[in-house]
Amino acid sequence: MTATKGASLTLIGETFDCAFGAFVPRLTVLSSTELRVQATIGATKIDEMVQSDLTAIRPGVFIMSWTEQSGNFVVQVQDHENKVVHNYARLADGQIFCAQGAIQPVPAV
Repeated sequence: MTATKGASLTLIGETFDCAFGAFVPRLTVLSSTELRVQATIGATKIDEMVQSDLTAIRPGVFIMSWTEQSGNFVVQVQDHENKVVHNYARLADGQIFCAQGAIQPVPAV
């Protein structure tokens, strides 16, 4: 199996929520190297553009990683065919946040 950058173009322009229970970040893929991250964690609201790395593993399955301004480093395995996301993050304070959730596409407005 060969990972490819070209196939990741299918996600460009897509917006989707990653539902991890009460925590539901919204991701918008702006390009193969840029991502908009929106989330609310308690009283903290995040809305930022980050540099990202997006690689297609096979049709509908991607690995995406990024570092937020806070220093949180996030890696996700996204299975858009089965609407499942696996999240692995090292938070800025050193904690680890691992979760599995549902991918919920957001229709274009």
